[in-house]
Amino acid sequence: MDFKCDVVVVGGGVTGVAAGLAAARNGSKVILLEPRPFVGGNATTGLCLHNFVDKFGKQVVFGLAQEIVDELIKMGGAVGHIPYKGFTSAVTPVDGNYFRIKTTQMLADAGVQVIYGATVVGASAKDAKVTELTFAAKGGLHRLEAKNIVEASGDGDVAAMLGVPFRFGDGPKKRMQPISMILHFHNVDTRVIAKEMGEVDPAMAVRPEGGEPIPVYFNGSFAKWDDIVISEGIFPNKGRNVFFNTVWPDQINVNTSAVLDVDGTDPVALSKATADLTAQCYKIGNFMKKHIPGFAGAYMVPAAIPGVRESRNIHGRYQLTDQDVLEGLKFEDTVGMVCFPVDIHAPDSSQAIFHQIGGDGSFDIPFRSMLPKELDNMVVAGRCVSATHVAHGATRNMAPCLVMGEAAGTAAAMASNSGESVAHLDVKKLQKQLIKQGVFLGDSYK
Repeated sequence: MDFKCDVVVVGGGVTGVAAGLAAARNGSKVILLEPRPFVGGNATTGLCLHNFVDKFGKQVVFGLAQEIVDELIKMGGAVGHIPYKGFTSAVTPVDGNYFRIKTTQMLADAGVQVIYGATVVGASAKDAKVTELTFAAKGGLHRLEAKNIVEASGDGDVAAMLGVPFRFGDGPKKRMQPISMILHFHNVDTRVIAKEMGEVDPAMAVRPEGGEPIPVYFNGSFAKWDDIVISEGIFPNKGRNVFFNTVWPDQINVNTSAVLDVDGTDPVALSKATADLTAQCYKIGNFMKKHIPGFAGAYMVPAAIPGVRESRNIHGRYQLTDQDVLEGLKFEDTVGMVCFPVDIHAPDSSQAIFHQIGGDGSFDIPFRSMLPKELDNMVVAGRCVSATHVAHGATRNMAPCLVMGEAAGTAAAMASNSGESVAHLDVKKLQKQLIKQGVFLGDSYK
């Protein structure tokens, strides 16, 4: 089959969801290509939406990201932005299944044509423009033409196909952050777990229907159980980090598994890691049920997919640097703000290392970092945006990805509507539209 549209969004994770919604709401005919049978990516697997509120307590992420949270609160699938006294200042936990349900409906309501099971396998370009994509899906190979493309694949697959250079890993060995798989537990006592394993007091929240406050986020380690951990081979290292989130009193998501040195763009390596992580989660889950209070009567299931933290980052017209993040720099061509601290799971141990954002606690995403030099009608958003290894530790998280997705979709639609390529779009006009959409509120943009 042949398809034509104004804007094609490649990838239906949180970035692609926001991009598709923004492009459609700005008047474009939008097709979203998603390889999996669901949208929402890592949010659907059960990860927390970090981070809307900076270290000084000021909210800097709004727009579609906030709209989705508001809708989830109405459904009972979120509890809002909750202060936390740990490595970050606030957390926004959501129920992954509710996130999938709501965003699927929002895309349908906006008129986005989502094609599931669609993997881009070929791309062509001429005169600095993407002219055609080929994707595999039911029925074989299909052709697609679009005026502008949002590259939200996470791995920068289409950009790489078309020769866009990229950063890959860190240091001389090009090592990347490990990949992990979320483990879901049901029938647990979250209060007991938080007391036993929390590094600091948990983030407490009241569910939308009311009731007593429940712990919705906390992090800690398995240090108390190091002897058992090492003797049973649960983890290779002592003091293993673990992160918990939930919006329910009797369910919890656990983020602690990891496989090192996996190239997330290698299908064989990623497939093996998926099998390894599934087995690892089962082993971890049994250990927790046996030894950690609060888990005794639980049943568990690993997430359906692994989470890749790092693979390709394009070389854009500007590269976000370590300094930009650690000093909290602002840019004239900003399209949104990021306030989650740099979060790097060490490539050699998978232990989490955090660096706080400097300045006023947030930094800007410059539009130039989303634009590859080689292609004028492509805008890149999400995990594969142009950033150094350290800067990527902040931009890769889901609230920043929602921000970039909305900016990318808006820009692609505006460019398509005016008959131009997204790289030629007047940034001031884009910023004006993003302000209208509520991406910047109050004095958060000057």
